[in-house]
Amino acid sequence: MSFFKELKEDIVQSVNELSDTLDEKVTASEEAAEEAETLETEVQKEIDSILEDGILNDMSMAEENSEDISEPEEPWEQNLSAEVQEEQDVAEEAMTDISEPEEELQEDLNYGEVDHQEENETMYMSQEEDNMSDFEETVEDNSEETTVITKGTTINGGIKSDTSLVVKGVIEGDVECQGKLTITGHVAGNSTASEIYVNTPRLEGSLNSHGSVKIDVSTVVIGSITSASVVVAGAVKGDIDVNGPVIIDSTAVVKGSVFAKSIQINSGAVIDGNCSLKYADVDLDTFFD
Repeated sequence: MSFFKELKEDIVQSVNELSDTLDEKVTASEEAAEEAETLETEVQKEIDSILEDGILNDMSMAEENSEDISEPEEPWEQNLSAEVQEEQDVAEEAMTDISEPEEELQEDLNYGEVDHQEENETMYMSQEEDNMSDFEETVEDNSEETTVITKGTTINGGIKSDTSLVVKGVIEGDVECQGKLTITGHVAGNSTASEIYVNTPRLEGSLNSHGSVKIDVSTVVIGSITSASVVVAGAVKGDIDVNGPVIIDSTAVVKGSVFAKSIQINSGAVIDGNCSLKYADVDLDTFFD
């Protein structure tokens, strides 16, 4: 019994010692953890302090650098603004000096333009008046120099005019005028004028002119033609005696002899008669001697 009692006491003592050892170790571990946490806190504070000091130093250095940079720029900006202001003042003075004579010059120019415009308007009005007077005189002259036999008018007998004559009606007789004779109506008789133009279906009578004679297409002339030049596009039955050029167009038909200084016969024209260049400046006999 004593043996077991001693064994129990030894076991109890060993367990107590082990518990004490474990408690000491736990306590030591807790103290070590607290010390580690304290150390970590101190280290973090030190790091924060170092970082804060570095940032503050950088900021202070940046402020100092900015102050150092801004200091030399201020007098340069002041000098530049002063120079710009001075140049602007000089330019404004120059523009003021220039604007005064420009205004005077503009007034003179405007005055001159007004005077010139008034002169142009006066000249234009006078020219218009002259043109109107010339036109009225021309109309009056033309009305005086041209006699018109209107369509539906018939004259039995000859007619003589000191002006140009336009025949749209009917004249049974000879016609004589000092100007141009235009026949679009009917004339039965001989016609004499400084220039003759015929555009009528049929004309019976000779044509005598100091100038040109023109026979239009679809016009038939029964009679001789004497003039300085002739253009035939219609039909002519009679001799053509011209001390000048004769043109026989492609639509022309001529039944009679042609005497001229030169003759042009276009392709298609029909001539039944003799052609003689007796008024040409060429001695034909010399070519055959």
